[in-house]
Amino acid sequence: MTDALRGAYRVMRTIRAVEERVRATGGCGHRYDGEEALAAGICLHLDSRDAVAGTRRRHGQRIAKGADVKAVLAGLRDHPVEPATLGGVPLLICGAAIAAKQQDTGGVGVAFLGDGPGATLEALNLASAWHLPAIFVTETTGYTDQAAGLGVPGVIVDGSDFFAVHEAAGEAVGRARGGGGPTLIETGFPRYAVDCLQRFRTRVTNSGELREQVLDAIDTEVAQLVEVSAAAPGPTPGDPETDVYVSY
Repeated sequence: MTDALRGAYRVMRTIRAVEERVRATGGCGHRYDGEEALAAGICLHLDSRDAVAGTRRRHGQRIAKGADVKAVLAGLRDHPVEPATLGGVPLLICGAAIAAKQQDTGGVGVAFLGDGPGATLEALNLASAWHLPAIFVTETTGYTDQAAGLGVPGVIVDGSDFFAVHEAAGEAVGRARGGGGPTLIETGFPRYAVDCLQRFRTRVTNSGELREQVLDAIDTEVAQLVEVSAAAPGPTPGDPETDVYVSY
């Protein structure tokens, strides 16, 4: 259990460190700090069979899914404002879920939705009708009731609480892999700022599961990783024609 907790904290700290690095160097992309527990709590249930898609702030989700930090920083350096897929994300994930179901891979598609409705209701209806292994994650309130009306079970969790998100995501992923169909996870965030990393640290140190020194050591390791990754050479003129896609 302690290994899993260390891994979860490392993921969240890495997302935060990348955010801080990008902001310090003048990056102006959509910020993900404060939402690390959401990405980590969900993506730590996923593996190579699974697909994720997001609108803005998706660099945090990529890191949580296992993308190379150097690749993420290079992408943000070359494109400081990430192009927003916006409303198409839920339908993209329906496509991934259809493929996983047809190929019987046990894979799951996870859509991190933006703040606009886009094609969300259409995707929820499609996922319900075809019993797809898809999970829809939204910060927009009100979707839970609408999803229920379409036959998609929904759950509301505190997005700054890693443990709450992780538990809800585990149930949703298990349901999807087992043929139980889609789930909607509606995540709220406290009215007043709550640092999800500090919240995690407080819980695991108070419980005695991890010591402050262990978490501090992870902070140091992650800071070094980000510095080394940020200093890596950028793409050469011929690179755009090779290695266009990064798997994670």
